Amino acid sequence: MKRVFVSGPTGCIGAATVAYLLDHGVAQVIGFSRNRDFSRIPERYHDRLTWVQGDICDASTVCQAVADSQPTHIIHLAAYQTPDCQAHPLQGLEVNVTGSINMFRAAAALNSELQRFVFASSAAVYGSRGLYASDTVRELSPYQPPNLYGYWKVAGEGMAQAFHRETQIATVALRLATTYGPGRDRGLTSAPTSAIKSAALGAGFQMPYQGREHYHFVSDVGAGFAQAALESFSGYGVFNLRGKTIEVSEFLDTIRQAAHAEGLTDAAELGFADDATTMPFVCDLDDQAILAAFPNMPLTSLSDGVRHALRVFRNLADSGQRD
Repeated sequence: MKRVFVSGPTGCIGAATVAYLLDHGVAQVIGFSRNRDFSRIPERYHDRLTWVQGDICDASTVCQAVADSQPTHIIHLAAYQTPDCQAHPLQGLEVNVTGSINMFRAAAALNSELQRFVFASSAAVYGSRGLYASDTVRELSPYQPPNLYGYWKVAGEGMAQAFHRETQIATVALRLATTYGPGRDRGLTSAPTSAIKSAALGAGFQMPYQGREHYHFVSDVGAGFAQAALESFSGYGVFNLRGKTIEVSEFLDTIRQAAHAEGLTDAAELGFADDATTMPFVCDLDDQAILAAFPNMPLTSLSDGVRHALRVFRNLADSGQRD
């Protein structure tokens, strides 16, 4: 029986991962977080989701939660995001580094047959796109993080390698860039989702950055983490999650087109702030390696993903759930 322990199950990516796991043969998911907020997770999944309260930074609590759960698989998603890490660097260090240390140590201490550990890394381990001359950015490209968050994800990947070397448990690190879609409401790269919400409400929105950006639809991200945990794999691997790179202006055009198709006519107010910066993170993430390892990884088209998100936000607005 598969029992999957997920740190950070109530966030955008966590909720999508939980849903995919429970839709694809997992008997039980154990979610570890400080707050029991299942608002992003449909009610039909709640009876198979066990919530364990705890702080990822508290080593004894993490170890006890993992030991009590006896998971067959672990997916570590809990993290402190950009730009919060820049504003509160010591707290970011504690959550992203100490919290990951706690998770790996708890997993290494298990007496059960843990089959897989999946770690949420980030495209922030790379530098800006101009640092890489190749057509795409592959997993063996040099680390050149643009911020503290990127350095902490580099540290996490190092922990993942050390964990695999010590335990021989299959371990996967997934790097992703901009997740968009329902539930995405925090971090610097939540702006594309905010633009979709604004279009659904008939309101204007000014993007805080421009340039090229690499997009992942939230359901694809959840499927990616779940498949990395459940599909056949051995050894240690780090992979770019599948996505699509386009200009931010083209993404806004996609929103306008989807809004028009949905009968929403006020989305033309989408644009760029006068002080818009250039997207600091890498794009053109190569997906050859992940497709070789996990050939069923999905890739939703941007038009389909944006249109789905628009419908969700429009329905929420119509039911009075404007936030």
